[in-house]
Amino acid sequence: KDITLDVSQRVQAILRSKGIKSVMTRTDDTFVSLEDRVNLSEAETPEIFVSIHVNSAVSENPNGIETHWYHEYSKPLAETVHEHFIKEFPNLKDRGLFKSKFYVINHTTCPAILCEIGFLSNPEERTDLITETRKQKTAKAIADGIIEYLKGGK
Repeated sequence: KDITLDVSQRVQAILRSKGIKSVMTRTDDTFVSLEDRVNLSEAETPEIFVSIHVNSAVSENPNGIETHWYHEYSKPLAETVHEHFIKEFPNLKDRGLFKSKFYVINHTTCPAILCEIGFLSNPEERTDLITETRKQKTAKAIADGIIEYLKGGK
């Protein structure tokens, strides 16, 4: 939760520096239910919805980045953001794009994606995920993908 909030705030700062309005579903260590996240988003009538997460598994082996989408109209956003992940992190495992029925990307009416930015359960990746460099590069990749998408890049 600390990593995702930090990365999300960095994404917001980058977007705002480019004149793009950004609303966060949480700005501190407060629990917000999945339904409330969707309701908050829907009340804003955004152009897009991006959910940022850190993955975890039972095994320490899985690593890498993945991007999830559900509705067909969300796939171009997922492709664009994921391309920026791959460009920013050429040495990370590309786990790919997935059509997934996560609540927040299934129930939003705008293009919506869920970014899994790495695995906390993998000791090497966890060590990297908490660094300022990784958090900033992750935020840059997400923001660059959002900016390209909003400019009509896909």
